[in-house]
Amino acid sequence: LILGGDNLDLALARHAEDQLVAAGRPRLDPRQWAAAVRAARAVKESLLGLNPPDRATFTIPGGGSRLVGSAITVQLARDEVERVLVDGFLPAVPLNAKPVARRSGFQEFGLPYAPDPAVTRYLAAFLTAHREQFRQESAGAAGSAMSGDAHDPARPDLVLFNGGLFESPALRRRLLDVLTSWFAAPAGGGGGVDAAWRPTVLANARLDLAVARGAAYYGTVRRGRGVRIRGGLAHSYYLGVETAAGEGAAVCLLPAGVEEGQTVDLPGRRFDLLIRQPAEFPLYYSATRTTDRPGALVPADLVSPDAGQLTALPPIRTVLASGKAAAGAAAVPVELHAKLTEVGTLEIWCSEAAGPSGGGGRRTWRLAFDVRSASQAGAARHGGSGERQGVVDEGTLAAGRALIRGTFAPAKPDPAFPPASLVKRLEQAVGQPRADWPASLLRGLWETVYDVELGRRLSAEHEARWLGLAGFCLRPGYGLAVDDWRVGQTWRLASRPLAFPKNEQVRAEWWVLWRRVAGGLTAGQQATLADPLLADWRAAVRRQQAGGGTGGSSGGAARGRSPAFQFGPHESAEVWRLLGSLELLRPSTKQELGDLLLNRLPREKVAQVRSAILFALGRTGARVPAYGPLNAAVDPAVAEAWAGQLVALDPPDSAAAFAAVSLARRTGDRHRDVGDSARAAVAAWLRARGGEGADRWVELVEAGGTLREEEQRDAFGESLPRGLRIE
Repeated sequence: LILGGDNLDLALARHAEDQLVAAGRPRLDPRQWAAAVRAARAVKESLLGLNPPDRATFTIPGGGSRLVGSAITVQLARDEVERVLVDGFLPAVPLNAKPVARRSGFQEFGLPYAPDPAVTRYLAAFLTAHREQFRQESAGAAGSAMSGDAHDPARPDLVLFNGGLFESPALRRRLLDVLTSWFAAPAGGGGGVDAAWRPTVLANARLDLAVARGAAYYGTVRRGRGVRIRGGLAHSYYLGVETAAGEGAAVCLLPAGVEEGQTVDLPGRRFDLLIRQPAEFPLYYSATRTTDRPGALVPADLVSPDAGQLTALPPIRTVLASGKAAAGAAAVPVELHAKLTEVGTLEIWCSEAAGPSGGGGRRTWRLAFDVRSASQAGAARHGGSGERQGVVDEGTLAAGRALIRGTFAPAKPDPAFPPASLVKRLEQAVGQPRADWPASLLRGLWETVYDVELGRRLSAEHEARWLGLAGFCLRPGYGLAVDDWRVGQTWRLASRPLAFPKNEQVRAEWWVLWRRVAGGLTAGQQATLADPLLADWRAAVRRQQAGGGTGGSSGGAARGRSPAFQFGPHESAEVWRLLGSLELLRPSTKQELGDLLLNRLPREKVAQVRSAILFALGRTGARVPAYGPLNAAVDPAVAEAWAGQLVALDPPDSAAAFAAVSLARRTGDRHRDVGDSARAAVAAWLRARGGEGADRWVELVEAGGTLREEEQRDAFGESLPRGLRIE
């Protein structure tokens, strides 16, 4: 659910803030809000704990220099707190209640909280779904398991509380009361017959340590002690199809219990597959329909969300292409094959049931869904955005792969496959310019690029082309199923030395590779890239302050200059762009980087490098990160100071406007926005500069908004694959 004690703290703090606003006070600033959340936790634990008092008071520090004298005091009564927290998160609802689909109002810090904060509604839907599944499985059997004096199959006789949230007696009591109301008597709506029934609570001495103890036990199992329980796939998976009657049904692809790596065929099932036109491929999973076999059809009335049988995953909306030909049938008969891979994807192979007219092999299309979000706790759900722009047939992909293998065959350079013309030849094979290649095709080509990695050692030209193509095919490091695994495989290259380290183009492509996939790197990997570069800059600045040289980033090597910054302008620019793209660096590291950038900006004479420095400054202090978490953003006061320095420097480069916009862009979040006066100063500076797009820049600073396609290109540093976007 992603619901816990922190959510209750935020809800109570928001309730207290609303009271203050109603009394005429302004909303809390970020420092006061953080204090209010901490105080709300103490009030919650007091008023919902053992022997609670009737009222509790918490204090929020005031603003200005008189922090003590201007402190704000809020009093909350116990019944008021119970109404907000107990009734808000564990309301008394009937067993037929469903979770509300709208997004929750508890969105502080940008965390992905559950759409409905009412835990009891999720519990009711879960138990009802199991009851309906039991009824279906018992249908047709002799007698009904729901008749006579048998208790409701959805009734839980045992309850195990878990997590610090249920340390509160009031919350435990409310949940048990709701369960009892559902099943203790027929009037409860559950079909039970025992009016005295109440679930038995299992002992759990330390609710707050249950997860930690489980993790520790799993660690001992990994070391050969203890018992490891494995049950295969925890859910059944289904693909949405349209029946002959035009109704939406679902066919079972993978039943529960299937092991990773096992391929499942759908016997006796053929489907018409739409090609060369937009099509949607819905995917569902079920935790209750665990007995369906491959090929089993779930009728339309049970696919509906109201039935509670299947849960929808993000669909793939795409166009299945077939080479460069534009003619041919709009639908082809196919057979389906499904496989759960070891890296967590559900692969669906659509194989043509009969070869295309005119000869040739049977066409095959592969769709990959990330299903780890449904089978593993804590995994991020993949939205399928990258696949929406098209999936080419395997024949087109095979032609591109053949060109890559021919170019990087690790024997000796083949004159028939010069690396300089590889991208042009790939465009001819695909039938599209590379900017239009769908992300699914890019990832398919990356697989072959990775396989021929040894071929980059043929020559400096081969290595530069290999590094450039690897980064281009994997950019931006996220957006498709199991991109995290692909980036992890690519990261292994970081421990291997370059084959031609003296070639500046090779080194530049090395930095470009990591800048392109930075969004898929972990915080530790990003720090591994940044730390040596920043250490060299610290040394260069110290020498500069001591009068020992400029420590410049471009031009020829100077005596005593840091070895890592003997770069020419092109390579130096790519280094700065890489550093600016590492959004997972610690805020303190980013602050140091931004200060270095502003120190270097007025000294840099090469326009190419100045533009890269401005790009890095905008990304480092951005109020709206491209992919990074909000808690990695630099403090608003830091961004405000940088924006002021940038306006004072007034560099002539066109990239300066976008850097200033990134630093001062309005978000509506008290934890990120710079002050009103700083934002007004940046807006006035943008108006005075004028030029193309000035009105749009001012709009983003004063009102905020989402980046347009060309603005995303500026923020990312180059075009994104079709279908992917940043904020």
